[in-house]
Amino acid sequence: MSDEEIPNMSANLDNAFPQVFSQPSMLSSGTTMWRGMSLEQHCLPPGETPEYSLEQFVITINLGQSFQVERTLGKRWQTGLMFTGAVGLCPMYTSQAIRWDRDANVLLLNLEHELLTCNAVELLDTDQYEMLPHLITQDILIHQIALGLKTQLRTNGSGSRLYAESAATFLAVHLLQNYSNRQSSIPEYAGGLPQQQLKKAVDYIQDNLAQEISLDAIANYLGISSYYFCRLFKQSTGLTPHQYVIQQRVERAKQLLLKGEMSIADVAQVCGFAHQSHLNRHFKRFTGVTPKNFLNL
Repeated sequence: MSDEEIPNMSANLDNAFPQVFSQPSMLSSGTTMWRGMSLEQHCLPPGETPEYSLEQFVITINLGQSFQVERTLGKRWQTGLMFTGAVGLCPMYTSQAIRWDRDANVLLLNLEHELLTCNAVELLDTDQYEMLPHLITQDILIHQIALGLKTQLRTNGSGSRLYAESAATFLAVHLLQNYSNRQSSIPEYAGGLPQQQLKKAVDYIQDNLAQEISLDAIANYLGISSYYFCRLFKQSTGLTPHQYVIQQRVERAKQLLLKGEMSIADVAQVCGFAHQSHLNRHFKRFTGVTPKNFLNL
């Protein structure tokens, strides 16, 4: 399946809560090419929402101080302390209204139905599943993934697509495994990708370094799911697909810089970096020096 044939799960979700929160989000992935998931950060004064439901599965992570929260979910009423780092889960098409008693700094991850369903078919062998709501829970994995996504969005912007798609896939699998009515253990695969598939994946990445590389496109090119591709690729290389792509872009940048035929800005562009400072940051992380200093060695 080509990248063009992959179902479009990248609807513009810039502030998915326009009728819920009166203030716009202070950070949003709406202008990026993220597929299947969006991110918003909201800083909200004490208040309450009208009753609403959304077409996405919403994960709420409290980044700020603790606050008391009340929620009506269908015909149920819930209350509790949303402590720092706490996670809340609300399934799609679920009617709810929320009230909170003090300033709230929250990160919202909105996962689309297609993302969850594609992974449910792969992992649970069914598209019939129900996601379970949680007002407040502690989930270190979700919290860490959310913070990583926020950092990637702030530092890399539109260049964060491969990282975000990998994170979205792992989130979907984690949610289905732990917060659905069809919980199932995930089979383990050892040994990494077969050598021929690994070569195909590496060749695909090398051929597309200058472009925004899609996780789904690589996985579909190999004929396996995104989740298993991520797991097996890391077993084979020791790196996630995102880490490997950045490493290879830096290696190509080194080769082009040594040729001396292009400016640093042009090298950044043809190697797939969003801009020169994006190249500078990753180049220094891998080599210990900036591209300019590298040329002076």
